[in-house]
Amino acid sequence: MNIGPLAFPAGPLALFAGVAVALLASRFSGERRSQVERAVFAAIVAGLFVARVVFVLQYLPSYRGNLVHMLDFRDAGFAAAPGIAAGIVVAFVVALRRAELRRPLAAVVASGLLAWGIAAAIAERTDPKMRMPSITLYDESGVPRHIAPNGKPLIVNMWATWCGPCRAEMPVLAQEQASHPEIDLMFVNQAESTEAVNAFLASLQLRLDNSRFDPQLALAKSMNVTAYPTTLFFDGEGRLLEKHLGRLSQATFDSALARLYPSLDETSR
Repeated sequence: MNIGPLAFPAGPLALFAGVAVALLASRFSGERRSQVERAVFAAIVAGLFVARVVFVLQYLPSYRGNLVHMLDFRDAGFAAAPGIAAGIVVAFVVALRRAELRRPLAAVVASGLLAWGIAAAIAERTDPKMRMPSITLYDESGVPRHIAPNGKPLIVNMWATWCGPCRAEMPVLAQEQASHPEIDLMFVNQAESTEAVNAFLASLQLRLDNSRFDPQLALAKSMNVTAYPTTLFFDGEGRLLEKHLGRLSQATFDSALARLYPSLDETSR
C-alpha cells in the first residue's frame, strides 16, 4: 500500500491500525484502564504467537528444520484465522475471570477487530486492479525483450543488489525458480549495470534464469512500486493478483502459490 511516496505492506499496516484503535479505546476504561490494557496485550501476544506457530507447522517442510528461519517472522508468515481465534479466546478467559472487565474489554476488542477489518478493506480498495504492462526490458546481453502474458502464472521479483532484504531472499527465489517450472519467475533488476549484477550473483554462487534489466525503472513506474524487494503475482492473462512488499521466505512463497494459484498441480509444489 502506498501513502504518498512511502510504501507499506498492507497486512501489517492494517493490523497496526487495529492495535492502535484498541489501545486508544482502552483509555476510556476509567480506573480499570491498566487492567484492560494488560488483557489486550496478552491477547495480541497470544494471537501473534499462535498465528506464527500454525503457519510454521503448515509449511514445516519449507523451513527444512532451520529453527532460526522458523523464528524469523520478518517474512510475514502468519496464519490469520488461528491467531484471531487465539486472541479472542485469551480475552474471553480474562472476561470470565474478571466480571468487572467484561464490558470494557469487549468494547476494546470489538473496536480493534472492527478497525483492523476496515483498514484491510481500505487497503484492498485503494490498491487498484492492475495488469502486466506492455513493456520492453533487457536481457543479460542487452537485447530488448517484450514482456507479455503467455497463459502461465507470472511472478516478477523486482530487486537491486544494494537492497538487504533482496539479497536475503535471492537464494530462496533462485531455488524456487528451479523447483517450479509450471510458473514463470522473472527477476527484474532496478537500474543497475550488468557487471554489478553478475558480480553480485557470482558472490552468492547463484544462477538466475529469466533475468531482466530495467534501466529506466519503467516497470516500477507502471506498477506504482517505490520500495524493494517487491514481488508481483500475475495470472496467466496478466492480471495482478497480489503485490508483496518485503522479503519472501520459501514458506511464504509456497503459501502464496497455494493461495493465488490453487489450480496448479499439487505434486509440483
